[in-house]
Amino acid sequence: MASENRFRRLRATFRNSLVWAVAWGTFGTAIATVMRLIDKIPFGYAVLDGIGMGVRIGAMGAIAGAAFFAFISVAYRGKRLSEISWLRFGIGASIVVGLFVPALLQTLNLLSGELVPWHLLSDDLVLSAVFGGITAAGTMLLAQRDEAAHPVTVQELLDRMERQTLDAGATPSYRKAERTRSAEQP
Repeated sequence: MASENRFRRLRATFRNSLVWAVAWGTFGTAIATVMRLIDKIPFGYAVLDGIGMGVRIGAMGAIAGAAFFAFISVAYRGKRLSEISWLRFGIGASIVVGLFVPALLQTLNLLSGELVPWHLLSDDLVLSAVFGGITAAGTMLLAQRDEAAHPVTVQELLDRMERQTLDAGATPSYRKAERTRSAEQP
């Protein structure tokens, strides 16, 4: 059972990182392209450079998404989605991610032998805080909207997940077998 939980958490972390990577990559591509166009770079080159920056920003978004997922899995353990304010969630993400990204960049620079002046990381702090807040608030709004449209109890969700696993040819888990035995006994 513990390995199933770890696999589910790992899969959820990967999915969250993927969502953050795509969102940050999209935001980064758009902003970098506009900045290049403002610098009067021809459109084709501006878009190409914007895509390159978007890929790099998306990679940082994946790392930030995994770090934020680790934070929220501890901070919001046991809470239902409906109990979480999307606005506070987004503000919390802005703070956590806005501090995490520059600290990570500074740590990586320090490991390579140099310490970068903090004022050079100020734009990273601002952009990561904005991107993190928007991404976290948006994903929370979507998750809450989905939960409201498809209300389900935890037990129903577990039963659904188990049925999907059984349909895929897996053997029943210990919990399912125990529930079946307890239902059969008078």
